[in-house]
Amino acid sequence: MICMIYGCGALLAFFTYDLMESGRLPNIKWWMIFIFAFVTSMVLGYPASWAFEKLFKERLCDCTNVPLNINGRISVPTSVVFGAVSILMVKALVPLVNKGLNTLSEALLDILAYVLVSIVLIDTTLIISLMTDFRRYVVLVDGGFQNHIAVFAEHFYANPDSYYNRVMQRVGDFKLSVSKNLIEKQLCEEEFAELIKDYLEYDVIKQMDEHIHHGTTTTLQHCENVAWICYLLNKKLNLNANEKELVEVAMLHDLFLYDWHDGDPARRIHGFVHADIACNNAIKHFGIPEKQQEAIRSHMWPLNITKIPKSREAVILCIVDKYCALIETVRLNKHFGLRH
Repeated sequence: MICMIYGCGALLAFFTYDLMESGRLPNIKWWMIFIFAFVTSMVLGYPASWAFEKLFKERLCDCTNVPLNINGRISVPTSVVFGAVSILMVKALVPLVNKGLNTLSEALLDILAYVLVSIVLIDTTLIISLMTDFRRYVVLVDGGFQNHIAVFAEHFYANPDSYYNRVMQRVGDFKLSVSKNLIEKQLCEEEFAELIKDYLEYDVIKQMDEHIHHGTTTTLQHCENVAWICYLLNKKLNLNANEKELVEVAMLHDLFLYDWHDGDPARRIHGFVHADIACNNAIKHFGIPEKQQEAIRSHMWPLNITKIPKSREAVILCIVDKYCALIETVRLNKHFGLRH
């Protein structure tokens, strides 16, 4: 899922930078950016969360367990993070991206624009479909389950044996005490655990847990986070990617087996080279086929501009990897659905 609020925040950062570059806006201090982003996230976040819940009966972002929250819709800590990220965006990331975009031809920029707009439109369509049809499907399934319970209870009520009467009286009074969301999540977690359990037994996979990747998250934890979100998106949005292949590339996509924070000058180009290193290690230890190789080598697109994702599995991995990396960097893993 592409969060439109964050997308609007990024666009606002680009717009602010362009105004400063053109001289129409004076150079804004970092603390001014922080205050503006903090207040904006608080003011716009609450009505956006309220509207989303009214339309789809789902929380856009649940801050219930975050300190200093307002009705679980917005919170001071998340707005502080939003302000900090905004400083990073305006002062560092936007100038860097802008510099990179200036080196591209107009034709390539047009293609990238069409691709990104298409991704947003497809994502919006899928999310709306999910929030309506999937919810109705769950209600139907639950209704069918309750009907089966009722028929089962009536069958045994007819038995004159008092033991059955006492037992089935309790069955008749049975209510599903656990929410449907929790049941569905438990089933998903069990299925996902079965998909990844074999990988976790390999020593080369365990080595990834020795290196910090983003924030306090190790490389192995990051790969498991990415695999989990990829699995959920594919399942809930009916993206029809090959589930086994998707989990495999997610678990192996960062199998580079070193600490890129160690100060080695060679690590300065880590972002550009680690996908190939991970892919070569995956071939060496797991003998992955060409389709999975392509997905791993392209997961850093558009940083590696020539390695464009070509399969559904590759596109999902590319998007989810960046989502997880951002959440792990700001250390809000548990609040945004990650496993670690």
